Amino acid sequence: MRRVAAIAAVLALALAFAAPAAFAEEPLEPATPTSPEAKADGTAASQTEAPAPQPSVQRGDTLAAPEPEPEPKSKPEQRQGGGVAAKPKAQATEEAEPEEGADHGPIPAPPSFSVPLLPGSSCAPSGVPAVLVPIYQRAAAAYGLGPQGPAVLAAINGIETAFGTNLNVSSAGAVGWMQFMPPTWAAYGVDANDDGVKDPYDPEDAIHAAANYLSASGAPADWYRAVFAYNHADWYVAEVLANAQCYGQLNGAAAGLFEAPKLKVLSCTAAKAWRKRIPAAYLDAFEKAAARYDLGRRGVWALAAVARLESNFGRTMSKADLRKHGALGMVGEEWRRYAVDGDGDGRIRRQDPADSAATLARMIWAQGDLGAGLFEHNHAKWYVDAVLAEADRIEGKCEVSKVEWALALPNAVLAPINWDNLSFTNETQRQDLAIGAVDPRIVGLLGAMTQSHQITISSLRSDHSMYTAEGGVSNHYYGRAMDIAAVDGVSCTDTAPSAPCAALTTTLSQLPSPAMPTELIYCFDVDGPGPAFARADHCDHIHAGYDG
Repeated sequence: MRRVAAIAAVLALALAFAAPAAFAEEPLEPATPTSPEAKADGTAASQTEAPAPQPSVQRGDTLAAPEPEPEPKSKPEQRQGGGVAAKPKAQATEEAEPEEGADHGPIPAPPSFSVPLLPGSSCAPSGVPAVLVPIYQRAAAAYGLGPQGPAVLAAINGIETAFGTNLNVSSAGAVGWMQFMPPTWAAYGVDANDDGVKDPYDPEDAIHAAANYLSASGAPADWYRAVFAYNHADWYVAEVLANAQCYGQLNGAAAGLFEAPKLKVLSCTAAKAWRKRIPAAYLDAFEKAAARYDLGRRGVWALAAVARLESNFGRTMSKADLRKHGALGMVGEEWRRYAVDGDGDGRIRRQDPADSAATLARMIWAQGDLGAGLFEHNHAKWYVDAVLAEADRIEGKCEVSKVEWALALPNAVLAPINWDNLSFTNETQRQDLAIGAVDPRIVGLLGAMTQSHQITISSLRSDHSMYTAEGGVSNHYYGRAMDIAAVDGVSCTDTAPSAPCAALTTTLSQLPSPAMPTELIYCFDVDGPGPAFARADHCDHIHAGYDG
């Protein structure tokens, strides 16, 4: 019987996959046409109970999902997401508040479970159905997307619907071959095949509409901005452009020559009277949030004004108030919908100015313009006027520059699943993976874990009930969770702190965001106030899942 070897540190997982829309549970509303989004919940297509009819590529021709091989050695990851899952405790990605008198001391850490990261891309031009290649080329040419256009369209199509083999309506309501939200389709849909109908389930119409959308969003001059508008999440841009590198040959270009995108950076100095009044950490948070959510220079000073009026940059709030509302006064509902990790530390906390600023900036971005976003924050015209007036007083100068993107392309890709090290307890689990019904974050964890450990799955998507024991919709239902019954041949009924299942649970609780599961349950709490928690009915398996 193999035991989990002691490893010095938990290796960081790549950001090629992430919690959709930066960990928000609710989909965003469409933004204005100047910064459009095909679907604003930061997810790709998802499995729901309302599948749409499967259309033809050309009349009479259909694309079918490939049959799973009996013993496949590798599988491409296919991204599914969406939906809101109930959970028996508070949002795991938000730092838990210690209860008075509670003992949150973690059990002594067992040996760390190795989760390796292997370089290399998981896509290949041969994976693109040949019948679709001319459509990508025609659409890119029609909307002036340049030589990289066909590859980007193929990458989006592959991520969204696995090249038309999974056309279910997403939990956010996105439809068709390229997963458009209905209002966005109304604005950007086209009748590319001249049959008199703009049909999101017709690949010719849908792919041309995606090209139209990308063009309106800045492509090909700014691919980062264009893809970010299509799905407002850094992980999504990373995966699309990584796959587009592989698909470069679709238009005769050499693979791997895709130009890496650059990120906008704001460096600001407040008006002279305010330079010592705004803490440096706050100004840095405002700059990064405004750049990330395309609020521009004006957005920096508006965020500063909100923090000034709400709490004088945290100075007039008690520690308890800061934990409850944050320096920008984020109430429960808006925090629940838009909360995001602004500084990449793996935690989402109201008292962290980077998290609060990014969350408010994301909410403003979702409303379409600064005024509407501020009104959403506090439904009063006087408040909007007060913020904008204060922003005028604080406003100084900002320099705009662009820097190389921190995410490596395309090498920040998790290893594919080692199928020799993955065991199933029923055939539906293998089928869930084969048809792309499992969230890519789960697929990514399986790929990482199975590089050097034997994992036995007891439940994925189709073999789990729709509801949790408490009556909420389970993350299993959306393909966002897995149950692990054994690690390296040792059943999870062995609940010793040093046993393989406890070691794996501990390691998962220490992974950096966004790889760290937001739902992590075992027989005992392995990490105190961290994301893991205990349930008596989970003493025979590990439950790992992601919210939203």
